[in-house]
Amino acid sequence: MKEPLKQKINIETWNRKNHFLFYKDFADPCFNICSNIDVTTAVDYSKSNKKSIFYTLLYLSNKASNQVKAFKLRIDNNQTVWLFEEIHPSATVLKPDDTFNFCYFRNSDNLNTFIAESEKSAKIAKEELPLSKDRFAKESHSNQIYYSVIPWLAFTSFKHASSGVGLDIPRIVFGKIHQQGDRMMMPVSVEVHHALADGIDIAKYKKCFQDNIEALNIS
Repeated sequence: MKEPLKQKINIETWNRKNHFLFYKDFADPCFNICSNIDVTTAVDYSKSNKKSIFYTLLYLSNKASNQVKAFKLRIDNNQTVWLFEEIHPSATVLKPDDTFNFCYFRNSDNLNTFIAESEKSAKIAKEELPLSKDRFAKESHSNQIYYSVIPWLAFTSFKHASSGVGLDIPRIVFGKIHQQGDRMMMPVSVEVHHALADGIDIAKYKKCFQDNIEALNIS
C-alpha cells in the first residue's frame, strides 16, 4: 500500500486540545459502547442480490467510519495527531479449523468492487498460517479500523485484549444478527481512544452506519 494521505492536526488551535492532553497518557484511555443496529434492510438487500451480508455490512460500516472525522484521527510515536484522508477495514476471518486470521481489506466507493476484492483477500487469509508477524508488519497500517466478528452471540458488552499498542485505532465488533419483532438487529461494539473521540462521535458513526444501510437500493 502506498503512503496514505494525511493532515497534521495543530494541537494548539484544536478544539479538543484539553481533552487530548487530559486523556492521552491514561494507562487505559479507551472506552467502549455497545448497541444494536437495525440491519433489516441490509439482510433483505443481500438476500435479494445474492451478496454476502458480512461484506455488505463491512462496506457500509467502513463508509460510515470515513464519514466521521474522529474515526480517522491517529496519534504517532511523537504524540502528533494526524487526520487520514481515507481509512480501510481489517477484520478477523474464520479458518476451516475454527481458529482465525487477520485479513486486510481495501476501501472502495463501489460495493460490488469491495465484495469481489474482499473475497479474494479473505481466501488468502484463510489459507495462510494465522497471525503471521511478517504479514502483520507488512499489511498493518494506522489508517485502518480493526474489526472482529462474533456471529454466534448477540452480546451486550465487549472487552478487547490489549497489548497497549495501537490504542488510537478504533475497534468495531459485529455480533449475531437476530430477530426482534419484525426487525433484524445486530449488536455492534465500538471502542475508541478518548483523547481522540467522545460518545457523540460513536453516535455519529452509528447514525451514518444506519443511514447507509437504509440507503441501500433493494431490487
